[in-house]
Amino acid sequence: MYRFLLILGLLVILYFLLRRAFRGFKNSNWGDRGASVDQDQMVQDPVCQTFVPRRIAVTEKIGGQTYCFCSRQCAAKFQSQQAG
Repeated sequence: MYRFLLILGLLVILYFLLRRAFRGFKNSNWGDRGASVDQDQMVQDPVCQTFVPRRIAVTEKIGGQTYCFCSRQCAAKFQSQQAG
């Protein structure tokens, strides 16, 4: 009888430990990998051909299309090229 209660108690403890561990994975960035991959994707500047991570790129919507640039200077140069 005591063995049964001891095993049952250990299984309950194991259940709560595993539940806490899976909640930790669910709430971490590892569980939300899709969003961070998008932000870490490298994009190429159309002016100077430099690659920059999407999360730090300067984005401009020009002519209905979104472009990513390495700096504001490249964005301004691209806009002047499109206008001229």
